[in-house]
Amino acid sequence: MSTVAEHVPFLHLCKLCQKLSEKKGKDKVKPLVEFIQYWQTFHKKLHASNPDNTDSFFPAMRLLLPQCERQRAAYGIKEFTLAKLLIEIFCLDKNSVDAQKLLNYRSPKSANAEAGDFASVAYFVLKNRSPEKGTLTIYDINYNLDNIAANHAEKNKDNLKQDLLHLLRNTSALEQKWLIRMILKDMKLGISENTILKAFHADARDLYDVTNSLEKVCCSLKDPSVRLNEIEISLFSPFRPMLSEMALPNQVEELMKGNSFIIETKYDGERLQLHKDGNSYMYFSRRGFDCTDTYGSTPSQGNLTPFIHNSFKSGIRKCILDGEIVIYSNQLKCIVSKGENADVQALEPDGDYEPCFCVFDILMVNDQVLSNLPLMDRVAHIKNTFTAIENKIRYTEQLIASTK
Repeated sequence: MSTVAEHVPFLHLCKLCQKLSEKKGKDKVKPLVEFIQYWQTFHKKLHASNPDNTDSFFPAMRLLLPQCERQRAAYGIKEFTLAKLLIEIFCLDKNSVDAQKLLNYRSPKSANAEAGDFASVAYFVLKNRSPEKGTLTIYDINYNLDNIAANHAEKNKDNLKQDLLHLLRNTSALEQKWLIRMILKDMKLGISENTILKAFHADARDLYDVTNSLEKVCCSLKDPSVRLNEIEISLFSPFRPMLSEMALPNQVEELMKGNSFIIETKYDGERLQLHKDGNSYMYFSRRGFDCTDTYGSTPSQGNLTPFIHNSFKSGIRKCILDGEIVIYSNQLKCIVSKGENADVQALEPDGDYEPCFCVFDILMVNDQVLSNLPLMDRVAHIKNTFTAIENKIRYTEQLIASTK
């Protein structure tokens, strides 16, 4: 199946990024909306005979919002690595002024007005050395970035270097500038991810918050005229956790307007989601990164799952729990702070310190999604889901209070 990304030059996306970074005020979002509409029109024509296709705006969205990317692994490339590669590719003398600008991009003396912005420094160094127009499509860029991430994971530095060389040799200076920003995941567009998601679809932000997946957002919300009636949490897909907002004690009465609210212990740990389906487990961090390898995907793996698997009550097949992973000291018989020189993701199960999961919310139990219920109603399900084990998994102490 042919895709829109195979037909759209990478240059078009880079020109959009350049416009977004330069425009001010109300007109700033207009080029983005026009680009999305252009993509959608192209999509309808390309797939007129196959309306149920799986093609979407995702290839462009993941490049516009690289900091939100969760499917592609890390590239393992930072500014200094890029500087050395650019010097090699364009045969720059290491002691030349331009090479020193790249290597010392943070120095105001070396980089002038662009100090601190490696991509801009690279653009001014390379603009007279690169082809006027690149030859790669958005599909080509993603294909090579996938290879770079895979080669980094496999520690294959030679292949990683070849993939990067291919990208840099087939792109113009403007394209290299934005490619570098995509690789470094620092776009400097002057426009928020909220604005970009909203420009794509009115429900995009809400869906991203519960899935943490740009691909699901782009595939589920292809038609801007169709609204998402119900946003649901799904098993084994990380969601954006509900975060607290700071309020001063003297503001509580005004904010709550006499309604009941929950008071709970604030732990010195790391936010963690647990997804369970029978003997299969997955764990995700606050930002949606998969940390299952640490805690265990089955009852026989990891430093947590083997110890909590049997704590789930007999009728519980599936669940999604939200909480805080903390450090428990077997010697002191209590939770200790992160300042105790212990990394919760590197703890051994037989040591004094071990991970303990403090649960304060539940988003799914068996096939019932609870995310649309008030927090007060959700927490009532927690104690019916598992039996607490003091040093492994426990209920967060929660008190119901009122300003009345």
